[in-house]
Amino acid sequence: MRAEPSTIENHTAAVLDAAERICASRVQTRTWFHNEPIDVFDGQTAEQLVAAGHTEALCRYLRSLDAGWLG
Repeated sequence: MRAEPSTIENHTAAVLDAAERICASRVQTRTWFHNEPIDVFDGQTAEQLVAAGHTEALCRYLRSLDAGWLG
């Protein structure tokens, strides 16, 4: 089930905000969001996960990384 465009925009912003706490810069965060496969999510990118409606799971994962868990 794909999320609606406005929902995707809001979820994208939430993920980028969470990821920016881990990444060195907003540019690096955006590059990660669009291009980097995430092993624990079967190699999907954050962008793919948001589009597929998995924002909450992705944000939980990012919070765990920020807290020191090594994914």
